[in-house]
Amino acid sequence: MNAISERFIKYAKVSTASDPDSSSSPSSKRQFDLLRILETELITLGLEDVFLSGTGVLYAKVPGGIPGDVIGLIAHVDTSPDSPGEGVNPQLHTNWDGQPIILKNEVRIDPAECADMLRYKGGTIITSDGTTLLGADDKAGVAIIMETCKWLIDNPSIRRPRIVVAFTPDEEVGRGVDNFDVDRFGADFAYTVDGGEVTEVSSETFNAWSANWKITGREVHPGSASGSMINAVRIAGELIALMRSEEMPENSSGRDGYDYPLSVNGNTGLAEVKVILRDFTTEGMVERRRRMEAIRDCLSALFPGSQIGLTMKEQYSNPGEILKKDRRLVDFALRGMRLSGIDVQEGSIRGGTDGSRLSFMGVPTANLPTGGELFHSRREWISEEGLSIALEGLKNILIIWGEEL
Repeated sequence: MNAISERFIKYAKVSTASDPDSSSSPSSKRQFDLLRILETELITLGLEDVFLSGTGVLYAKVPGGIPGDVIGLIAHVDTSPDSPGEGVNPQLHTNWDGQPIILKNEVRIDPAECADMLRYKGGTIITSDGTTLLGADDKAGVAIIMETCKWLIDNPSIRRPRIVVAFTPDEEVGRGVDNFDVDRFGADFAYTVDGGEVTEVSSETFNAWSANWKITGREVHPGSASGSMINAVRIAGELIALMRSEEMPENSSGRDGYDYPLSVNGNTGLAEVKVILRDFTTEGMVERRRRMEAIRDCLSALFPGSQIGLTMKEQYSNPGEILKKDRRLVDFALRGMRLSGIDVQEGSIRGGTDGSRLSFMGVPTANLPTGGELFHSRREWISEEGLSIALEGLKNILIIWGEEL
């Protein structure tokens, strides 16, 4: 293994899944396990003003750099709670032959389902053993930033901007920058290293809202329920049936938005449905929220005596308009990645990053790739070569910033 792969695997083995049902910060204390490892490594490397907050945000500054714009690098330490994340056991598939990879429990990674996997035929693919996710989202980004810090410390003569770094918790549950101190961070512009294929630099994300439903019914013994029972589980089923199936994630791609029924829990008396709404345009998101309200009114009319509660909350917004105001952030990223020999394009990430919110907090932020795919699943993979390309691209980007300041 090369140094970047060794570092990534070390971090991947630390369990850091976030907890969507927790109100603490971080949402899971295990995230501190990795944050403290990183804190020690940053101090050992020689970074300055290393500070780990009580809410799980780790800040540091790379010494040196020329005056001018300060560039921030950000990654998140938590992994998605959507798949098991305890006891990750990374596997290396060397000299990969381009055929599907079969893991435990017949978990199958098929290159035909991946946009960029065959690029790495003959190289090394890193996966979990099939019982957990891998955690490349975003421990690959963490490893890339840490290797970049080491390179900067080892090469102080490189002309480059002043650079700051931050590692955040709870990005996967939409709370990564809830407690982020922009002033302490001190960046004028930033990059999240939280993308997928090395062929894309992301300048847009979805607009994102949550739509949480609380349905109160009436419990009665089923033998004497006629005319009396109000079944909250049935109402939850009707709710999902009223949503447009053609606009759910499995039927959308590109710049299509979606309405995603994420989870359903409950019984006759009380059911809860969690839905997330995604759209690249403000107008599209307004329409999605209106549809949720129309469904609520329809269910209330169909099931008199029930209580249909709907709470909608903004999670993050598309930073595209902000990034258009100063194109250097994106243009330098495209130039830097292309110097790594990649035909990279500007794109829109079908998700969100901490950078989505940071852009609206005064730090315009674009998203850089890591080299993996199929995140949040047991089929998640990343390549050793992709990690190296992403690392080289980030180095090139920082050199370009130094040349242009």
